[in-house]
This record gives sequence, structure tokens and C-alpha cells, in this order.
Amino acid sequence: MKLSTWVQFSWNLKTLPAETAKLASRYTVEAATLDDRNLLLAAVSRSVSMEPAWSDDMAARVKLAEDIIQTAFPAGEVTFVAIKHGARIIGTAAIRDAGDQVSNLPVGVCVLNEYRCRGLGTYLLHESLRRLKERGLEEARLVTKKGLTADKYLYPKFGSKRIVLDVAPV
Repeated sequence: MKLSTWVQFSWNLKTLPAETAKLASRYTVEAATLDDRNLLLAAVSRSVSMEPAWSDDMAARVKLAEDIIQTAFPAGEVTFVAIKHGARIIGTAAIRDAGDQVSNLPVGVCVLNEYRCRGLGTYLLHESLRRLKERGLEEARLVTKKGLTADKYLYPKFGSKRIVLDVAPV
């Protein structure tokens, strides 16, 4: 069994740029509702399944997302930001605003493969960080697997700091 290496990104929200690129008018951004749970899980599952670096940990990552969507979301412990194209959720991120968390974005930024490379991930990351800042956090954190496309190209944005973790996240 191959052991995964995990990394944590952190952002100083006091220095977060006020704006990022605009979203194309064909997309909408909104807070997901409990009625969106199945669509959220489908979006996260499809996003993870299309990232080869998740292959060894895919089942665990999808199970984590499912637990968050079915338990923490209805309990109000997390909110979800969703990018929609029509009625379809094409990107999402869970936001946990408790400051003592290992990860304030526990499922990461998820964008369906066919919608990638359009700035949607960057927009969703910025929007998630902006909402955490609005809720009074001064720092946001995210834990992900080393070697993912997002580890290399998305999460380094907005002045993040990256550290390799010695142990797997809890």
C-alpha cells in the first residue's frame, strides 16, 4: 500500500485581495441548500474521480464528503458555496468557519472536469476565502493530498503558505 503525503495550505485573510476575476454570466454562485445534497455529493464525487492523484484515497475522500454533506451540513457546521450552470452544480466548496479547524475547506475546491481551466476553481477558492473572512476569520486552512493539480496550481494562489504534514490529517 502506497502511503500518501498530505500538505496544508494556509491563507492570511487580512491580505486577501478584495476581488478576483469575474464569473461568466452563464454561471451563478449561491449558497447550496439542503435540497442540493445529492447534487453536491455528485459534484464532489465526480471531481475527485477525475483526478488521478486521488486514486489511492478516493473512497476515503468521497466518504468524508458524504459524511460532511449528510451530517455536518444539516447541522449547520458547514455551508457550501456552489457554482451552477443552469440547475447543475459544476463546482463547490464546503466552508467550516470554526477557527480551530485543521481545514476550513474540508472537501477542498471541487470543479467538474469538463469545466476546469476556465477560472472557476480560482473564483470558487477566492469566494470561499472571502466568505470566511466576512465571518471573522483571520486565517483559513486547507489540507489536501500532495501532487494534485490543485496542490500545484490552485491552492498556491492568494498568498498561501504550504507545509508538508508529517502525519495524515485527522
